[in-house]
Amino acid sequence: MFLKQVIIQNKNSIIRDISFHKGINLIVDETPVGSSQQATGNNVGKTTVLRLVDYCFGADGKNIYQDTEFGKQPNTTIENFLKNNEIIITVVMVDNLSDPKEEVFIRKNFLARNKKLQEINGDNITDNKVFDKKLKEVIFKSEVDKPTFKQIISKNIRDEKNKMANIVKVLNSFTRIEEYEALYLFWLGINTDSHNQKELLSKEKTREENFQKRLKKDGELSLIEQQLILLNTKIEELNLRKNKFNLNENYAADVDKLNDVKSKLNRSATELSRLEIRKDLIIESKEDLEKEYTQIDTTQIKSLYEKAKSLISNIQVSFEDTVKFHNDLISEKLEYITKELPEIDQQIRKIKSEIIFHRKEEDTLTERLNKSALVEDFEKTILDLNKQFERKGNLEEQKRLWIYSQEKLADIDKDLNAINQGISSKDSQIQNRITEFNKYFSVMSSRLYGETYLLSSQKNEKGYELIVTNLEGNPSTGKKKGQIAAFDFAYIEFADKLDVECLHFIMHDQLETIHDNQLNTIVEVANSINGQYIVPILRDKIPSNIDISEFEVLSLSQDDKLFRV
Repeated sequence: MFLKQVIIQNKNSIIRDISFHKGINLIVDETPVGSSQQATGNNVGKTTVLRLVDYCFGADGKNIYQDTEFGKQPNTTIENFLKNNEIIITVVMVDNLSDPKEEVFIRKNFLARNKKLQEINGDNITDNKVFDKKLKEVIFKSEVDKPTFKQIISKNIRDEKNKMANIVKVLNSFTRIEEYEALYLFWLGINTDSHNQKELLSKEKTREENFQKRLKKDGELSLIEQQLILLNTKIEELNLRKNKFNLNENYAADVDKLNDVKSKLNRSATELSRLEIRKDLIIESKEDLEKEYTQIDTTQIKSLYEKAKSLISNIQVSFEDTVKFHNDLISEKLEYITKELPEIDQQIRKIKSEIIFHRKEEDTLTERLNKSALVEDFEKTILDLNKQFERKGNLEEQKRLWIYSQEKLADIDKDLNAINQGISSKDSQIQNRITEFNKYFSVMSSRLYGETYLLSSQKNEKGYELIVTNLEGNPSTGKKKGQIAAFDFAYIEFADKLDVECLHFIMHDQLETIHDNQLNTIVEVANSINGQYIVPILRDKIPSNIDISEFEVLSLSQDDKLFRV
């Protein structure tokens, strides 16, 4: 798919209508280098074009009016302009710029709830996950869950520093290796239909391993088993001692009853331990969620809001409403995870009542037996037996949890191994695809810098990773950006060769550090591939021998900013 058009409009008129062509597309900032406007950071919106396209592809859009380094200082002028004027962004893509047979229209506004607009070819899809999945079906002709559409196109729109500093590690720093593996294989045109299950299993494995860490606080399984062996030995000894006391004529029946009561006490203690562990886990989760409540003194914010309201009458949402919305979400989660507590508490009360009842019954039987025994020794024996049975019940519940957790982990590992073996069986195909990609990548990098870069794979127990190696050593900042351009250009040629669905446009920011010679080469290469290279750049940074008018798609200045506000 090629990028044909980006349209910015309000409910009354079109503000910008930007058309794109094959080859290099320049979004030119006319602000002179060193001018006071540039020095104060009053940008004109050249990078915003990239972020608007990214927004239409599923990004949250905050970086359009909020600097990533100064997130607490949003540009409220731009934010209010986008929302109050009901700005709509339209992105038009086609399968062929010269003779299109397929078109994709994406339209989004910046409003929420029932005013939210998020269309694909006229269908309004307000659920973000469904929207992402639909984009993937329409553009990449894929219905597998992983990777997501947003992840796939993360290398096509490099508008943030981390994307211009890393060639293949283009997702956020919390991304798991399993997610990267799905993304890399998809880029290579290899089926990834098992990766959603792999990711779910990996997360479940992490949760179970964390649960075992909690169990280890009370001892390893082997220690618990040894404690149970010792306890059973002690219980046998105490039973033998108990049986040596003088008996009355009903002693045997009373002992049987007493043993039955103790058995019931043992079962009740085991069940009580299980319920209390379950309750503790729920309360711990509850406390973790309660820490997420936003606790902010809104008094001063309220004062500022009232002043702002007097200047801007149509502010739609107050700060308190936002805080309340966030806390309401947390409250709903709390309600969900704690809904079991009343029932668990009721069961605990019931079991404790049963224990009290059986204890009374035990006391009655013990008292009766004491009449024909040495009272002090007998009481001590019974007391020791009670303690040992209670301890045994707790240990048996811990053992059950250990065994269950280990069996669950074994099942997870078995399923993960099956999935990984399926992926490993594709190793030959993966290496062949990497070899095919390097045919283009090595040539492209050599054209740009006279140096050779290669893509290779690295595999560990969690999955495949892709690594780019610079055979000449660590590149400078300017070279690194050229290296990224070489990778992205080469990918388009690779995808076309293997008929892998891809976006045929690349958007890069921050090219000012590239030397004029390399910029000239990049322009030459960009115009030779079957794709589009869309870059915002200061006019003063464009080499003098490049005919800007031939490649310029948008000119911006301090007097004519993107949104014209």
